Amino acid sequence: MPRAGIERPGRTLRRLLWGLAVVALLVGGRGRAETDTYSGTSLGGVPAPDFRLTDQTGRLVSLSDYRGRVVLLTFMDGHCKDVCPLTLRTMGELQSLLGADAERVALVAVSVDPWLDEVGRPAAIAQEDPAHAPRRWDFLTGTLDELRPVWAAYHVSVVEQLIGTYGANGEHDTGFFLIDARGRERFYIQSDADENMILRRIRSLLKEGGG
Repeated sequence: MPRAGIERPGRTLRRLLWGLAVVALLVGGRGRAETDTYSGTSLGGVPAPDFRLTDQTGRLVSLSDYRGRVVLLTFMDGHCKDVCPLTLRTMGELQSLLGADAERVALVAVSVDPWLDEVGRPAAIAQEDPAHAPRRWDFLTGTLDELRPVWAAYHVSVVEQLIGTYGANGEHDTGFFLIDARGRERFYIQSDADENMILRRIRSLLKEGGG
């Protein structure tokens, strides 16, 4: 899947790493080995594609605005009743487990449902279950034309459906991208992975610093 925008150095490497990640997921059953030693897929430290979207308060936000913090980035349907609420709970639990280090980690979700997620509004699933949502996180929204290039840049597959004359998100990829404080992609981790493993990955990036 081609990237939107200007060609960046390292594109070939990024595609190769994604190819290896896909193979790992197919062979390991969504990335997990039979010995349950799954620890995510390395993304090689290539620069994470930047983007500019609208957060839940109506403020325009770029990925580069989080520079200096580790970013846990995911893609989420704000109206999903299936996997996304579980993903949100994982984010909330990770934030709690991080303790004082939570201030050094940005939890960010990009909408995959521009048909129902209103631009500049909170995710509906967080409002329905506030006790399990993170205390601080950003839900980034945009129009379909604004979001499609972001999905493409991160190789996130979104199945678009038509219900009558209305568009809808039929299915989408889930998982976390771990981006270090310098804005480099480090790991891709399935959203149902062990939380303690994700926590260890985050803490290892915090130790590196680099803000």
